[in-house]
Amino acid sequence: MTNDTSVEGELRTANLAAETRLALLTALLDAISVGVILINRELVVAQWNKEATRLTGIPADSVLGQPASVLGEAIAQRVEDFPFVRAHLQEAFGATAISEFPITILEPRREIDVTVSPAVLPTDGAHVGSVIVLHDSTAVRELERAKDELIGMVSHELRTPLASLVGFTELMLERTFSEEQQKQYLATMLKEGRRLTHLINDFLELQGLEGGYKKLDLGPAELSTVIGRAIATVGSDALTQIEVDLPDDLPLVMADTSAILQVLLNLLSNARRYSPEGGPIKVSARVIDDVVEVSIQDHGLGMPPEAIPKLFNKFFRVESPDRRQISGTGLGLAISRRIIEVHGGRVGAESAGLGQGSRFYFSLRVVPADATSGDVLLVEDDVGFARLLEAELAVTGLSSVWAPDAETADRLIGQMTPRAVVLDLMLPGASGEDFLARLRGAKGVVLPVVVVTIEELEATETLALRTSGVLAVLKKHSGAAKEAALFVSQALAMQERR
Repeated sequence: MTNDTSVEGELRTANLAAETRLALLTALLDAISVGVILINRELVVAQWNKEATRLTGIPADSVLGQPASVLGEAIAQRVEDFPFVRAHLQEAFGATAISEFPITILEPRREIDVTVSPAVLPTDGAHVGSVIVLHDSTAVRELERAKDELIGMVSHELRTPLASLVGFTELMLERTFSEEQQKQYLATMLKEGRRLTHLINDFLELQGLEGGYKKLDLGPAELSTVIGRAIATVGSDALTQIEVDLPDDLPLVMADTSAILQVLLNLLSNARRYSPEGGPIKVSARVIDDVVEVSIQDHGLGMPPEAIPKLFNKFFRVESPDRRQISGTGLGLAISRRIIEVHGGRVGAESAGLGQGSRFYFSLRVVPADATSGDVLLVEDDVGFARLLEAELAVTGLSSVWAPDAETADRLIGQMTPRAVVLDLMLPGASGEDFLARLRGAKGVVLPVVVVTIEELEATETLALRTSGVLAVLKKHSGAAKEAALFVSQALAMQERR
C-alpha cells in the first residue's frame, strides 16, 4: 500500500512537471512574434501558437491534435498556389535538413517566409517531428518594392531634365546658332534646370519630413490670415477666380503657419492647373468637434474613383490625355499629406468622376485652452528667434505664448491676459506698428512692450515708439533675446512692487 501511494505521488509529481513544462512552452511560443507549429512523429499537429493563427487565419482549436493533412485542407483555400505549398510541405516533413520557401496568404494578403526544421533526438538522431516557423515578411517586401519603385521614378524624373540640359549644352558648344536660337535653347535649359531644382528640393523636403529631420513649429495661428496670404501669393486669374467662404467665428488652430501656407499654395495651384477650362475655386472651412476642416473645391478635370487612394503617394499622377501637358514634380501632395499628419490632422480628396471637379481637404486641431495661457505674448515671425525668446523668458520664470503674425496676436489678446508683449515690427500681413496701435487703443490696455526689430529705425521712429509707451527698442542681434527678457522681467517686477 505504501509503495502504491509512493508511486502515485511520484506520478502526480511527474505529471505536474510535464504540465508545467507544457504551460511554459505554450506561453513562450505565444509570446514570440513568429508563427510556430510543431508536428510530431505521427504527423499530428502538437502545438500551434497565437501568431500562427494571426498569420494564417486558422484557429488553433481546428487543427491542434489533428493530422497534418487537416492543416493542408485548412490552408488550401487561404494561400496562393496551394500545389506549390503542399509539395514543399510534403518534401520538408521527410527531409533531414532545414527547408525554406515562401507562401502568400490571400485574405488579408500577407507574404510569409516558411522555415521547416526537422526535430531529431540528440542520442541516436531519430526523427521525432518537425518545427514550422512562419515569419511575416509583408512589410519588408513592401518596403523593398517601394524603395525600388521610388529609385526608378526618381531616376526617370532626374534623367529627363538632365538629358535636355546636357543635350542643349553639347549642341551650343559644337555648333554655331543664331542669337534667337541661342535664346530659345537657353530658355529651355533654364526651364529644365528649374524643374530639376524643384524636384530635388521637393524630394529632400519630403525625405526630411518622413525621416523626422525637418521639424515643424506649432503654435496658435489665425487660419483666415494664412488662407488670405496664400490666395494673395497665387494671384488672380480671370478664368479661375478664388471664392472664400469662412465663418466669422473660426477658432485659432495649432499650426506651423509656413508649412500650412505651403499646403494651401500647393492645393490652390493644383486647382488652377487642373481646371484648364476655368471655373471658380472655392475655399471654405468648417468646425467639426475639436478640429477645423479646410476645403478647396474646383470644377476642373476631376478624378476616377480608383485614383483617389493613390493621390498622395510619391510621384503618382492620374493618367489621361488631358493631363499630359500639365507640369509638376509629383511630390506636392505627398509633402502636403506629411505636413498635415505631423500637425495631427488628416488630408483627403474626393471627386464625382472625370470632368466633375475635385475637392481636397485637410484638418487642423483647434487651439486648446492651455496654449493661450502665458505671461508674455511674443509677436514674432522668425520661429528660431521666437523660441530663443521663449527660452530666455523661461529662465526668468516667465511663460509665453507665440503669435507668428499680428492677426494671430490680435485674436490672442482677446483670449488671454498677457502681462507684457515682445513685438517684432516686420511681420507678414499687418505690421508691428499697426498691432501696437490697436493694442493701445483696445479698452485702454496698457502693457509693457519691448520692440525687437531688424529694421534700421530713424531717431524719429524710435522716439515715436518710446512716446507711445514702448519700454525698449532693441536691434535684433545674438544677445537681443536675453536683453528683451531682462527688460520684461524688470518691468513686471517693478509693477509688482507698486
